[in-house]
Order: sequence, then structure tokens, then C-alpha cells
Amino acid sequence: MDTAERDALHRVREGEWAHCRANAHYFIETYCHIEDKDAAEIIQPFRLWPMQREALSEILSNRLTIILKARQLGITWLALSAALHELLFCEGHTCIALSRTEEEAKELVRRLWAVELKNMPELVREDGAANWGGPTYSHTVLSVTITFPSGQKSAFRAFASAGGAGRSFTANLLLLDEWAFQENAREIWLSAYPTINRPTGGRVLGLSTIERGTLFEELYTEDNGFHKLFIPWYADPRRDAAWYEQTRRDLGDLIMQEYPATPEEALTIPGGAFFPEVKRHTHVRAAPDMEGWRRYVCIDYGLDMFSAHWVAVSPENRAAVYREFDAPDLTIGEAAAKLRELSAGERIEQMLAPPDLWSRSQESGKSRAAIFAEHGAVLTKTSNDLPAGCAAIKEWLRDGGLTLCEGAAENLFRCLSRIQRDKARPNVYAKEPHALTHDVDSLRCFCVYWTHPAEAPRAAGVTWTRDQYDDYENAGEAGRAYLIRKWGEPVW
Repeated sequence: MDTAERDALHRVREGEWAHCRANAHYFIETYCHIEDKDAAEIIQPFRLWPMQREALSEILSNRLTIILKARQLGITWLALSAALHELLFCEGHTCIALSRTEEEAKELVRRLWAVELKNMPELVREDGAANWGGPTYSHTVLSVTITFPSGQKSAFRAFASAGGAGRSFTANLLLLDEWAFQENAREIWLSAYPTINRPTGGRVLGLSTIERGTLFEELYTEDNGFHKLFIPWYADPRRDAAWYEQTRRDLGDLIMQEYPATPEEALTIPGGAFFPEVKRHTHVRAAPDMEGWRRYVCIDYGLDMFSAHWVAVSPENRAAVYREFDAPDLTIGEAAAKLRELSAGERIEQMLAPPDLWSRSQESGKSRAAIFAEHGAVLTKTSNDLPAGCAAIKEWLRDGGLTLCEGAAENLFRCLSRIQRDKARPNVYAKEPHALTHDVDSLRCFCVYWTHPAEAPRAAGVTWTRDQYDDYENAGEAGRAYLIRKWGEPVW
């Protein structure tokens, strides 16, 4: 090839490169590939379906995009191809991808280099390619690096979903695959979002099928900065009415979860919300005058989360949650100190807690309840009967018998309105996502235990000694009542 021919070829390549940079649709349909397990040749050119083309246009036009989709519509392939377009044509850019597990993170990387990059030798080749002066790529199991002739590098890094994943990197694109099913999604979002949150750029693309009660559902359904996309089961043109009817016969009502036709279907999951009666207009009220009301604290304690709620009960047997506190990683001493601090100046009738806190530790020989008492927070054991507790919460919520004071218990309201019915045990709420259960478990301690309306105010409380707390902790119900009559209500 003489100099004129080389120059002509160089101009053609430059023109093609510029055209691909300006037209992501052309780049994907001309150079990108996918795996089709049903085809004679597994690796196939990526020919976009009409709804995939529309989705790509909206992804490219918005900084924050969240996609609710039916299953197996090639949207992960579309997201990877869109990410690759940015990495190839914006030198020095970084994409951070978060998946449910490390194996799924590795699979994203494999798709990117083995299916996408490996099959576009006209544009990019593997490191060490002979007679090649264009960009090259290298990979590890969890990353792909594209090196340009200028020396600039673009990077794709994949992580399993874990708290703090991606925190130390600055990214141009944050890709969250099957977002609704990622562990620690809220913590991850808080740590990962700042990596792209810059005034001059940074984009988020989150995609998933639905899982109720998750951060993904919250971000998709609430008013925020995300551009919302829904991609129905029929986005695949090969799926016709006969296919859908056969699938419906095979799956029953679960078809709405796996293959929804509308966002409403996707959000109508079999079983549904456990507390559908909880609505802001019926269960969130202005704080009442609580003078003369009996006051309780109910808690759920664990190192992953300490949840506490302050509940006042009127002489007419109405209840109001007027304070909440949620924090992870608190020792028992810190949790007890927070209870005393937030209850200062109030006469608390009882601090109600689940019975698992009375199990003795093999290391110390003490129960966590005993350690709470040593730090000045004497707990009262409630029932661990989950069906009874769930029924008790529903009874209190019926007809607004228990309300939440406006602005005082927003996390409890969020959890009550989003927690789902257990699919195997419809008379109890689901224990996953676990992040929704802490506040509801705390409220359950109050609802399953409390039986009497408020009484006239008693004499002012007194400060107990450590020995008095120990006597109270080791006493039964009758003994505790006697000690309170003898010494008076304690002040925390």
C-alpha cells in the first residue's frame, strides 16, 4: 500500500470514527454484538428493536435514567453498549458498574471484552496487536481498560454490591444492573452517587425488574430527578399474544412481576403491601395535645440498625408516634444513652423490646437487656409471636387508632407503606428487604404489648440506683409492679 492509499484509508477511518462518535445508534448496530443462545452462531450483531432504539435515545438524552423492565429484553446489553460508546469516544472516561454479586460483576466485564470489544477490530484491538496504531484494550476479571494513542485511558470497573462500593473512584457513568435486587442498595447509592455528582457531568443508568419495597421502587415511583423508562414484555417483537398466553398459564399471577405490560402491572405484585391501609392523608396527622397521655418507647436493636419509637396513648385509647430514632453500628451503651437523651424530661411508662434481647451471651453471661439496664435503660419484654404482632399492628392502624405525628416518624411511614406481605405466609409481613423491617419490628413491640389506656398522671419520677435497676431487671411482672409502687417511676 503506497502513501496515497494509506492516507485515503486513514481519512476513511477518521470519518467513520467521527460518525460513530456522533451517532450511538449507528455505532451499536454496526459494531456491537450480543450473545443469543438460541441462534446457530451465539455471537450476533446487535440489531436494535424499535423500543430498544427509543430507550437508547432517552438514555443518551438524560443525566439520570432509571429503567423498570420486563425480563430478558436485552437492556443490560443496551446499557453495556451505551457505556462502551462513551468509553471509546470520550477518552479518559470511567464507568463504574454495580451488580448483585461478584460473579455477576465478572459477567458484565466478560460481555464487554469477549463479546463487544473482541468483535470490533475495525475500531479497537487487544493490547499487543501487530500493525495497529489505534486504541487497544486489556482486561482483568473485574475491569477493562482502553488505551488510546494519546496515552489517555478509559476504564470500566465492575463491583459486587456492598457498602462503599465504588466510593474511591470518580466516574462519568454509574451503571446499576438489577438494581432492585442489590444488597445494601441505600448505603451503596449514598456512597456511589457522589462519584458522578459534579456540576459539569456524570450520569447514572439504573435498570431492573421490580422488587417491591426497595430503593429502586422508591426512586422509580417518587418525584425526583430521575427520568423514568418502562419497557414492557412485548418490546421483543418475537413475543406475540400466543407466547404471552402460554407464559401466563405457566406462571399465573407471577407474570405481572416477570413480564408486565404496564408499570401498574409491575407494581401490582401477588401478595402486595402488608399495610395497604397506611396512607399519608389518614395516618400522618398534626401532633395532638398529649398532656396526660401515657408514654412508651419501643425498640428493635441490632448492630445493623437500632430503631426506637416514642408512642403516646390517650385516655380514649388512641395512640400517636411522636418521635423516632434510627442509627446503625451503635453499641448497647450508645443506644441506651440515646434513649435517655431523647426521653429527658418525659415520664416513660415502659421501654418495650423483643424477647431476643433476653438471650444470654456466651462471652459475658449477660443478656443484652441486662446490659441495657446497666446503662440506665430498663427494658420490658414483649411477645415474639409474629402473626400476633402483625395482627396487633393492623388493629391499631384500623380507623386511624394509631397515627404518626407530622414530620416525626417519616422512616416508619416509609417502611409501613412499602413493606410487603410474605409470599409464603400471607398473615405476616416479609422479612426482605431487611432494611424495611427494623422500624416495623420496633412498632410491633408496642402494638403486641400495650393493653391499657392512659391513667391520671402519677407523682413525678425519681432516679433509681444501679441496685434498684438490677432488682427490677430480675423481677417478674408482679415484682416489677411492686417495685414501681415502692420506689416510684424511674426517670431516664
